[in-house]
Amino acid sequence: MRNINLESYLKSELKDNNEENDELASVIKSIADATKLIAMDTRVTGLKQIRGSLDKTNVQGEQVQILDQISNDKLVDILAKNSSCAGYASEELKDPKIFNSSARFMVVADPLDGSSNISVNMPIGTIFGIIRNTDYGKSSFIKSGRYYISAGYSLYGPSDIFVICANNKVAEFTLDPQKNDYFLSRSEIKVPNKGSIYSVNEGNFSIWDNKIKKWLLNTKNPSGTSAKNKKLRYVGSLVADAHRTLINGGIFVYPSDKNNQNGKLRLMYEANPFALIFTSAGGSAVDLEKEILDIEPENFHQRTPLIIGSKSDVNNFLEHMTTGKKKVKENTEITPIFKWTSNSITNLRKSLNLSRTNFGKKVGVSRATVLRWEKDIVLPNYINKKALDNAFLSVKNDLIDNPMED
Repeated sequence: MRNINLESYLKSELKDNNEENDELASVIKSIADATKLIAMDTRVTGLKQIRGSLDKTNVQGEQVQILDQISNDKLVDILAKNSSCAGYASEELKDPKIFNSSARFMVVADPLDGSSNISVNMPIGTIFGIIRNTDYGKSSFIKSGRYYISAGYSLYGPSDIFVICANNKVAEFTLDPQKNDYFLSRSEIKVPNKGSIYSVNEGNFSIWDNKIKKWLLNTKNPSGTSAKNKKLRYVGSLVADAHRTLINGGIFVYPSDKNNQNGKLRLMYEANPFALIFTSAGGSAVDLEKEILDIEPENFHQRTPLIIGSKSDVNNFLEHMTTGKKKVKENTEITPIFKWTSNSITNLRKSLNLSRTNFGKKVGVSRATVLRWEKDIVLPNYINKKALDNAFLSVKNDLIDNPMED
């Protein structure tokens, strides 16, 4: 693995020799370059006197840390020079920046997640998502997670890592400081189906809904002779808590509460990127009613509850939320109805009389992804298969056989 750097990995994974994949790889590499510079700053915050906060608040009403601003500026400077990046939006900006409205991709980011931990040298990170530019303007940023073509994060800790979700696969890279390059350290990451750890801020217990309180108490002291209690681990930095959950399994929960009735984490540049990563890695990502990726945002800085983790643990959480009421829309036990192959996908698209572009819009993917499906280069993931089911069932009622099958 050590010989596979990020650039080589992207060439291999995005192996369709077309302009779109080349441009996507270029944007990912630009973000990675920015995180290398941010990683250097995080190692010397005390020496550079860049701990502490600036005398201003951001659009969220939060105190801006010095390193928040530095990190944001590095991303802006590097992405503005990339001709494939149409624009950039972040937690630190009131409005998105447009660099080149006709370019293919938009980038959203939390430049420095967990920045309140800087002064005590705890793990912090950068979270990002890459959105297809569909509207050629600022409205392209306000899209559901189904429009995210890639996502990832950097975690600045004992070693600096870069995790990327591309082509429905999740991989981890570790920064070699001597070569100043990211090298593959974990490939095709999969979330364990069940974990032994739960991650939640128990300091908010008194302002939670009673169902969430009951879930927590049951998690700490489960009923049943074979049930095992989980261990609490909570850093207070989303990127750190999410990374541990991604690798070891379990559940991370940041629900709404009496003080934050719409949730506290930001949908566009925190929840959606992690939702794409976790679902691509075989885990789950929901709010209290639906999959995170299905939330249609009303504004760029919208907030949401976020529950991510192992399927079994997220299902258990949802069971507590739906006790005594109608089941939530998310049901991760339901598997896709039909087996989708390259031929059946082609047959479905043609039967709907749609171009690859319009068919992609209908099922929430790009034209390039539809082409890769039909050429049998990649297979649809779990989320894609459900979307294909829905496209078929919207015009057909027969659930016995799939006439699109060859």
